[in-house]
Amino acid sequence: MRWSNVAVIFRRELRDQIRDRRTLFMIFVLPILLYPLLGYGMLQFTATLAQRPRTVVLVGAANLPASPPLLNPAGDGFDPALFDDPEDASRLLVQVERPDGPWGDPVRRRQALHRGDASAALIVPADLSEKLRSEGQIEVPVDFNSVDEPSQITYRRLREMLDRWGRRIVSARLDRDHKPIGYAEPIRLRVEDVATPSEVGSNVWSRLFPFLLVVMALTGAFYPAVDLCAGEKERGTMETLLISPASRSEIVLGKFLTVMLASVLTAALNLVSMGITGIGIAWRVSSLAASADQQAAGAAVALTAPTVQSALWMLVLLIPLAAFFAAICVALAVLARSMKEGQYYMTPLYLISMPLIFLSLAPEIELNLFYSLVPITGVALLLRALILGGYDVAFRFFLPVLVPMMIYAAVSLRWAIDQFQREDVLFREAERFSLGTWLRHLYRDREPTPTAGESVLCFALILASSWLYLSYRGEPEGGPGPWDVIVGQLFIGVPPILMALLLTSAPSRTLRLRWPEPRYLFLAAALAIALNPIVNEIEPIIQRLFPVPDAIKAAFGQLMGRSTGLATMLTTFALVPAICEELAFRGLILSGLQRQHRTRSAIMLSALMFGFLHVLMSLFQQLFNATLLGLVLGLLAVRSRSLLPGIVFHFLNNAIAVTLSARVRGGEWDAITGWLYRDPAEGRYHVVWVVAGAIVSSGLLYVLWRRDRGRSSWEDEPEAFPIGGRAGSEPTDTACAGMIPD
Repeated sequence: MRWSNVAVIFRRELRDQIRDRRTLFMIFVLPILLYPLLGYGMLQFTATLAQRPRTVVLVGAANLPASPPLLNPAGDGFDPALFDDPEDASRLLVQVERPDGPWGDPVRRRQALHRGDASAALIVPADLSEKLRSEGQIEVPVDFNSVDEPSQITYRRLREMLDRWGRRIVSARLDRDHKPIGYAEPIRLRVEDVATPSEVGSNVWSRLFPFLLVVMALTGAFYPAVDLCAGEKERGTMETLLISPASRSEIVLGKFLTVMLASVLTAALNLVSMGITGIGIAWRVSSLAASADQQAAGAAVALTAPTVQSALWMLVLLIPLAAFFAAICVALAVLARSMKEGQYYMTPLYLISMPLIFLSLAPEIELNLFYSLVPITGVALLLRALILGGYDVAFRFFLPVLVPMMIYAAVSLRWAIDQFQREDVLFREAERFSLGTWLRHLYRDREPTPTAGESVLCFALILASSWLYLSYRGEPEGGPGPWDVIVGQLFIGVPPILMALLLTSAPSRTLRLRWPEPRYLFLAAALAIALNPIVNEIEPIIQRLFPVPDAIKAAFGQLMGRSTGLATMLTTFALVPAICEELAFRGLILSGLQRQHRTRSAIMLSALMFGFLHVLMSLFQQLFNATLLGLVLGLLAVRSRSLLPGIVFHFLNNAIAVTLSARVRGGEWDAITGWLYRDPAEGRYHVVWVVAGAIVSSGLLYVLWRRDRGRSSWEDEPEAFPIGGRAGSEPTDTACAGMIPD
């Protein structure tokens, strides 16, 4: 990597963006104009709506008592003393109607309210005064239209006014009977808000700023990325850039830095403009509400200025977030054939990003180790904690949030570089889509192995079908049984088999259905046994960090209880999952990913998919163990060029867990429990077995990694490629020199 070339590319792209008036307007001018205009426009609009008078039809005004009064002396409005702000009385216009008129008929009254002839109707009962004298309970009908927003506002004002009128009636009765106020109100709340004004303002900003940070960082990254990548394809300048002395990695890195800078500037300027506008609106509301002291105080503290520390933390967290969005946007923009197509990718990005940011706004969602690993959500929750002053929580999870975000950004940037290396991506032309032609192409022009897109489609089908099965099967009586688990596994194993038969010309090669060399079977069995102490050592730690809900424990206990016999348990929890999951993840999915990605990248992606499936099917706790085991299984499949070693490893790993859980923890093998475990309840081996397992498994993995390194994963087929190589690449002399002959 030559950073001088990266700097040249960066200056070139930055200069092009600065020369673009639309970019300058979006980054610098729009935030300055947009938020003040929107803020003060909404303030004026809200004030206009709030001051607009609403009509209340009063049916049977003659039935009202003289004291306490409900209407003003003129009879054309309500008593101003019944409102917090006397001016609110002038916003409710009273239209008096007779009970025997159109408004006295309930059907015609509802029709009039639907037409908008009035906002609400108050019907005074004919026996109101009599019931007030007899101290009976009175029912006063109020009609309004909940679909109509002005009618809703009028109803709320009317209800508050009637509540105050009712309290006046009670107060008059207490004075008449010489009773204290405690006779009618034995309990009076004395509410004290311990939050300071600055904390109240911080709470507002903590919900608003993370949302704006994500939206503006995404928006600021996407449009420059589309212009720098898809726009260059349309302008015909991509070829000139590719023949420059800079490598493609350096070109992508220069574009990435430009897009990242645009994202940071857009988000920062939007946040500054929004903050200044919000504070200005708060001061404006405070001055308008000066006549009501409590309202003025509340408005003054609602949007106090964020602290300097909060602003600095926002800038710090903006950098990894902008890097993440810039890398993804560059990768997507490289895929696009035109700027029009590139803009279509904006919607899926928003659809994925918005739930992640809305999750941070949900009640009772707090920053923990799980959410710190979730992209976007972890940054939003960390920023929220910092703005609220929760520095102890923020510092504890700062690195768990920052490091994964940087990893996600690096992976996305690696993906962008990989896309930029492919000629079929850079120079593909626009094409018309025909469903019939596409289906005929899939069947007629089938290739030996699937594409990466077909692998992702297979994974999506597995997720969708498994989720639908779990959602619509219902809860079996007595809990799920072995057959429910087996049927669920079929939804994992059947899609790859069908796709291999329909979409590939060599299904057996796609699914790696061939007999391996015996040494790989031995390696698989030995690895399953050697890794078991390490897996059992990690599992309790993960469960302490991410506790398993009691309902899940109870359901799993019921499932194990309904599985009678060791053979049934091994078949249900070991053999069937080993076959079905290996067909999917080390069969079709890994084969497709290998075709268009580096083999080590394909193994990592298939392992992540494998872990994510276990998250959806059971718990988040399974993500780590399943992903780590998926790496080993992928390496076994690539090295052995067969699915069978992975099935053996998978079966033994599950079988050991099932057998030990059923026998050792059940107290049936007490003779060896003390010799094997230091903590039988959690299945934790003695330290000597953990150390021995780590040494043996490390040696076996080293042998597996070095064995046949540099060879094609299929010796006689050119489409395959070695770990670290590319589809269609030839082994280099250096790689061949390190080959170990059979």
